[in-house]
Amino acid sequence: MKPENVNPNNFKVLYVLYNNNDFSIAYGIWTESGDNCIAMRWNGNSDDVGYPKTFGHPMWFIVDNELKLTVIKSLIGQNKSNKENLIKVLTEEYK
Repeated sequence: MKPENVNPNNFKVLYVLYNNNDFSIAYGIWTESGDNCIAMRWNGNSDDVGYPKTFGHPMWFIVDNELKLTVIKSLIGQNKSNKENLIKVLTEEYK
């Protein structure tokens, strides 16, 4: 499943930062707290919604915010990272 199509009620995807078709990392808003955070997931394929999932619905695994910038910075230079989105997120985080 494409990461852009995984939009559970508790996490709003703002930017997909990394996608190698199997695994994705996104930046978004954890709606329960209103905090910006990053989340990860295995994408699955056309017959599967990937992991994590709850009751058959695709979800995101939220990464602890203390690790947020470390993970984001580690994506710089990775072939499957979205450079434009990384710049947007780093600009937002360092305001």
